Amino acid sequence: MSISDSVGEKWLGVSQQLPSLPALPRPVYKGASILLFLGAWWLFVAIEFLGFRLIPTPVETIRALVESIQGAPLTSGGQSLYTHSYYTIMRVGLGIGLGICTAIPLGLLIGWSNVFDRYLLPAFEVLRPIPPVAWVPIALIGFTSELMSIVWVVFVGVFFPILINTIDGVKDIETDYVRAIYSLGGSRIDLFRHVIVPSAISSMVTGTVIGIGIGWIAVVAAEMISGNYGVGYATYQAYRVMDTQTVVIGIIILGAYGALSSAFVSLLGRRLTPWERLES
Repeated sequence: MSISDSVGEKWLGVSQQLPSLPALPRPVYKGASILLFLGAWWLFVAIEFLGFRLIPTPVETIRALVESIQGAPLTSGGQSLYTHSYYTIMRVGLGIGLGICTAIPLGLLIGWSNVFDRYLLPAFEVLRPIPPVAWVPIALIGFTSELMSIVWVVFVGVFFPILINTIDGVKDIETDYVRAIYSLGGSRIDLFRHVIVPSAISSMVTGTVIGIGIGWIAVVAAEMISGNYGVGYATYQAYRVMDTQTVVIGIIILGAYGALSSAFVSLLGRRLTPWERLES
């Protein structure tokens, strides 16, 4: 027996003799994680680690964030947080809506039909690796409207994760369900309505959550290049004048919006698939 095996067996015996700690509620772990992050943030600023000497402390950031929520301009002489948030949320909402309305039907068709799979999927596979930010120059040239150019960039970021996950959800359906429908005298339409669509909902939700995250990244990049309003635009303008306070606030606001939108889609997905909770 090697030394490592002997040490491992001794550690296993000791760990089995130790009293087991009671399981804490999940919110306790989340709160501890947030406190640990804030503590590390404060420590890095206090010891001036790398470039953290230019970053405000958590207390200063919270104070400035409260002032912004109360209506103070996000940037010096600029618009309020609510004005910038309105434009950003509108652009992301339109991009996500267009992405869902196009990617889910196409994903269902490509996953269900060999014809659509053969002729449509190769083109999408060529376009999929292109980063959404790379579409910004094309969007600025192709669309005369600033709104539509930013919405297009968000749409590209949202579209492909939803499309690919929907296709995979359709193709991963167990063949027993298909045979059951046909053995009961069902048609292909019945198969599509009662098996394919319900079984692929969880994959659609997963793709949407991933797409929303990429959509928020895309809107920030697009607003930095093309935009007079928006949280991403205000954050970039603050960076240009080294207003790190506003930069940190912008990051927090964008992260909160992204987390809330993803949580909403996940909650909606659980409501649409109650059978998955029974199976688990």
